[in-house]
Parts: sequence; structure tokens; C-alpha cells
Amino acid sequence: MAKPGRSEKPGKPAEEDEAAETPPKKGRKKLIIIIVVVAVLVIGGGIAAFMLIKPSHDTATAEGKAAIEKAEKAEEEALAKSPAKYVDLGTFTANLVREDGDQYLQVAITLKLTRPELEEKVKTTSPEIMHRVNLLLQSKRASELVTYEDKAKLGRQIKEQVEYVLRLRKTAPVISSDQAENAPTEVVKRSGVAEVLFTSFIIQ
Repeated sequence: MAKPGRSEKPGKPAEEDEAAETPPKKGRKKLIIIIVVVAVLVIGGGIAAFMLIKPSHDTATAEGKAAIEKAEKAEEEALAKSPAKYVDLGTFTANLVREDGDQYLQVAITLKLTRPELEEKVKTTSPEIMHRVNLLLQSKRASELVTYEDKAKLGRQIKEQVEYVLRLRKTAPVISSDQAENAPTEVVKRSGVAEVLFTSFIIQ
């Protein structure tokens, strides 16, 4: 028999327990969803910012070219202001390749240098320079040295030999006239060897 003033409700404690357990579960799910959403937003924002800040390949390439051109222009201006140096290689006498008869070439060569530091290098390597120039001259025929264009071509070929000896070009230029026509030539810009000058040029 129940005591007066006290009522018992058998199903209530279980309901209260369920009600107490339900909110934390929902709260945890909401928290996970919020974390995932925030993470997605942060990652997406980071990617978008990276794409906006990162320069395109074309832009980077263009900027690199512009920087190189600017440096080359500054170098040209600096070289133009510095006085040229003239180094005399001496007089060369070479037997030419036989055509109608025996002929020889006597030529005096001077180098015009736009980089002062090359003057000492030319002097210290002059035996090798003279060797390669002699071989080049002895590979020529008199008929290849008649016009202004012929002499200008010879000057360019001597210049290439000098640049190779001074380690301003990697590939050794050909010496034989028969090979020189079709042989690929390494392009070297602003080597410092500006010009090869013929102060005397005699074929006999």
C-alpha cells in the first residue's frame, strides 16, 4: 500500500534518461558538420588565394625575358662607355692552298677588345691563338680572299678561334675551308672580342 503524499510513475525515469542522452548526440553531429564546413571553406579559400597570387607561366617567362634584356642592355651601355683595348697579334705569313701556282698570304692582325680584362688573357694564350690562326690561314685559297666580303669572313673566323682559346665559346670552330661552309656555328653574344683588324693584307 502506497504511503500518502507520495506518487510513483514507473515509466518516467527511463524517459528522462533518453531525453538526457539525446541532446549530446545531436550536439556532436552538429559540431562535426561545422568543423567539416569550416575546413572546406579554409582549404577552398587557400586554393583560390594561391591561384590568384601565383603568377602564370607566361607572365613569369615574360618577366624573366625582360630581366635578361635589361641586364644585357646595361652591360652593352657599360661596355660602350669603357675604352676599347687593341692587342697586336703580329704579322702572319702562310702558304695558301695551291691553285694556279704557289702563293702565300702575309697579314698583320690586331684584336679590338671591349673588355679590358681580356687583354692579359690574350697575351698569356698568344701561342695557342697564333697556332690556330696559322692553321686557319694555311687552309685558305687565294681565290677565297679577294673581295671585301671574303676578308670580313676571314676576320669572323679568326675571331671565333680567339674566342675559343679564351674559353668564351664551348665548341671549337672548324679550321678547314671545306668543312666551314656547312658546319654549325655556336652563337656567342658580347664576348668582348669586338673585331679582328687587318692592318696589312698581302697575297703574292
